[in-house]
Amino acid sequence: MICVSVQEKNFNRCKEIIAGCSMVELRGDLCNFTTPQIEELVQIHSNMLYTHRICNSTLAIAMEQVTAAIKKGVKYVDIEIEAPVDYLEYVKSYARVNGCTLIISYHNFEGTQSLQELQTIYDICRRKGADIVKIVTTAHSTSDAARVMELYKYSKTDKELVACNYMERGEESGSLSNSFGEAQARLVAFCMGEAGKFTRHLCLALGSPYTYAALDNASATAPRQYTKAEMEELLCRENYPFRTLKLHETIFADKSAPANGGPSVQIPCSKSIAQRAILAAAFAKGTSVLENFEPCNDTQGALEVIKALGAKATLNGSTLTVVSGGVDSLRGVSSVFTGESGLLTRLLIPFSAYLSAASNGAEIEIAGHRSILKRNLGESAAALQAAGATCRSNNGHLPFYVSCNEGLSKEISFSGKESSQIVSGFLMMLPILDQDTTLTITEPASLPYIELTLRALAHFGIEINQENNLPGEITYHIKGGQKYTPAQIYMDSDWSSAANFAVAGALLGGVTLQNMPLESSQADENILNLLQMYGYRVDKELSGNMYNIKIGDREVECTQHKEASLKDCPDLFPIAALLACFQPCRTTFTGVDRLAQKESNRALTVYSELSKLGFDINIDGDKMYICGNRKNCASDTVLCCGHNDHRIAMAVYIASLLDQREILVDNIKCIDKSFPSFVERLKK
Repeated sequence: MICVSVQEKNFNRCKEIIAGCSMVELRGDLCNFTTPQIEELVQIHSNMLYTHRICNSTLAIAMEQVTAAIKKGVKYVDIEIEAPVDYLEYVKSYARVNGCTLIISYHNFEGTQSLQELQTIYDICRRKGADIVKIVTTAHSTSDAARVMELYKYSKTDKELVACNYMERGEESGSLSNSFGEAQARLVAFCMGEAGKFTRHLCLALGSPYTYAALDNASATAPRQYTKAEMEELLCRENYPFRTLKLHETIFADKSAPANGGPSVQIPCSKSIAQRAILAAAFAKGTSVLENFEPCNDTQGALEVIKALGAKATLNGSTLTVVSGGVDSLRGVSSVFTGESGLLTRLLIPFSAYLSAASNGAEIEIAGHRSILKRNLGESAAALQAAGATCRSNNGHLPFYVSCNEGLSKEISFSGKESSQIVSGFLMMLPILDQDTTLTITEPASLPYIELTLRALAHFGIEINQENNLPGEITYHIKGGQKYTPAQIYMDSDWSSAANFAVAGALLGGVTLQNMPLESSQADENILNLLQMYGYRVDKELSGNMYNIKIGDREVECTQHKEASLKDCPDLFPIAALLACFQPCRTTFTGVDRLAQKESNRALTVYSELSKLGFDINIDGDKMYICGNRKNCASDTVLCCGHNDHRIAMAVYIASLLDQREILVDNIKCIDKSFPSFVERLKK
């Protein structure tokens, strides 16, 4: 239920607003109406919450108008935790006699306390006599927001408090028989601020009887409050048009096919490999043949880029042929469009500096659309400037405007902590310069992806010498004047995509992943290690140059606490978190800090969607904690958001196969970014 906070000072307009809401909070302290006017407003709405903050008024006026509202039949009254004891006792007694539900609220406009402190605040509110406790803090991170959401688990352990300092709970008040029905409908908790905005609707899925919204942006009563229209859109079932498949509709329904390992699945090529190979083929003079290619939005973006630069590409079945005049023929453009791909964008940022230098310092625009515009790529801009080029941007967001007048430095050093993709971009570009270059990366992240780039470059005749000379630092010696040579390569199947089927197979009786590479430098191959960590059977059968990977039931009972780092494979987080949710043990994953700048903030979106589905998940700093026991979820229908993030949407889809409830998703087209045939391959 949406409770609209109203602070309108025009009495007639206030009456109109109230009449149009299913539940309304009348902020008497902000409206500044007379007591008779308050009484009139209360009587025209049957589902009103009356709030009168003493800090915005006086104790005398607050007491007069609160009691007047209760006398006229207001359904709920909200008193802050800091209210004087005598005032609170008076209001509480009056509310009890008149059948009014008492809300005792706490607000922190500066930050969020520890979980223990929040639990203490909850206990104090309950001991003071709250029928419903309201706790609202300001979140500065997803960890802060998750801590507040943890209170819903705590509130469900709340037993009726008796003979305490502030109250006595008798049988007549022991079961909170209000409009929400259940005795456990005792908590309204969420966060203010941008980092906590998502909790304003997530709280409903976790048990909050209602949430707050503003009539419009101008009348918001708290930072980052949704408007009524925005909240209604988020909660409208019609905005979740995609029904996920149920188990009987999928390849996993037949437990006997094939009898020795479940269904078989062929996984398309890695888009990470494909994008690197497409660009390398365009840099090579001649004809390159890329086998095992299946297009997706990101690889299509790479093809559009090389075509705009003058190369030609044709697709025949699963074979992509690229014909190019070489890197020298790719000059003369003023803009590059990278779609929604973060990898493609970062690979092309250094190359744009090369294009600018080849055009006497002319500025090159790098543009994209939709989700990429929300991603902060400031670390890539900083890396380019450290190399001697200039990059103008919108505070780290696209479009970028790259120029290079004096040529790039021979000694380049920058931090790779935020992303390995910009490192890969430099590794692809620097060999074509006339000069030799030394590239030093401090705090390198996702090293498997850098290795993936080095392997791709080797296929096209590029040599790079690497040395690990210090802990947390890598230096590359890159000889200039190298030429990309055409290549014919088989592009490995994608472990990021395969991970979804691997987890589904482990949880649903088995699956065989056909023609998969091992020791591939694809970071998400780590899914096999995670499966084995939990005791699942993983068999590897050589088939030509590739392997058929058979994943079966759990062989070893998994009861002890498990820990794993996903720092180098952040794309694995959504499906790995889902896998952990079904294990009979507690799991700690590290690497959450790597999740903020993806298609979505995956720390937030993984936490939000898995919590909606009823899983016990928490985040604290760089760690994600998952307890493999389901929480109590009574809802027959779950509305899940894909957050325009292909990996989140795929994880939700796999989760739905193990859930008897109806699960609806707002958008599954985002899966086309990496795996357009995902749903079709799940079907029988």
